[in-house]
Amino acid sequence: MQAGHYFHVLTGSCGRWFLQKFYRLVDILGFFVVCLKTTLRYRHTGQRLMARTFIQQIYFTGVQSLELICLIALLVGGLVVIQGISQLTRVGSRNVLASLLTVVIIREVGPLLTAVVVTLRSGSAIAIEMGYMTVLREIESLEMQGIDPLHFLTLPRLVGVTVAVICLIVFFNIVSIFGGFVVAWTLVDVPFWALFSDLAREVNGIDIIVGSVKAFVFGLTIALVCMYHGFRTGEAITNIPPQVSRALVDCFMLCIFFNVLISALFYL
Repeated sequence: MQAGHYFHVLTGSCGRWFLQKFYRLVDILGFFVVCLKTTLRYRHTGQRLMARTFIQQIYFTGVQSLELICLIALLVGGLVVIQGISQLTRVGSRNVLASLLTVVIIREVGPLLTAVVVTLRSGSAIAIEMGYMTVLREIESLEMQGIDPLHFLTLPRLVGVTVAVICLIVFFNIVSIFGGFVVAWTLVDVPFWALFSDLAREVNGIDIIVGSVKAFVFGLTIALVCMYHGFRTGEAITNIPPQVSRALVDCFMLCIFFNVLISALFYL
């Protein structure tokens, strides 16, 4: 009886946890639909101010992340090649290195690590900013001035973060591959032109499409989830840290889920 009772308790807890995550995901999708409707409704309103906010978001998310992205990309590219050197020596083919870099960096690690960096830097900042604006009633102040806060706050961040993530993923892939080539040239004395030739044969249109789709989905997810949790802060300032924590966890989980889903749809 006790085993059956514990089993029912466990399954009930798992079911409630799953339903809670599912309802939150549906709520986030609803928030996205509302943002799209608001954007279409006020598409000709405040274009100059929106453009300035959009550029500021790209600068904060993209330009200020270049140094960190560059360092991580170099380390990842070198690490992938170091781990693959033993495989290369057994197989005796340079194509293995190009294939390894394509699969590990361009398809999987590059987009996901870039999304993690953007989530930690920009995602948390967006969630905190929206949280403070909600607590300090700045959202209500915008509404009292006749400004729709969803249009004024969400559109520049959605577009800015998405554009920045796309550019950062391209930058990450280029730097990481370059770092991997430097390590390969140092350890196994493979000419650069041969490595680039092998990589050009390995990379195809599907890889570029998958990388672009992942970049778009990751950027949109990070901005949307962080703004959603920021708006849900309420009136207590003590609610900001838990909402920021939930935003980061949801971003990680959704990015991993979309990464697996997109790879499975295109490659399997």
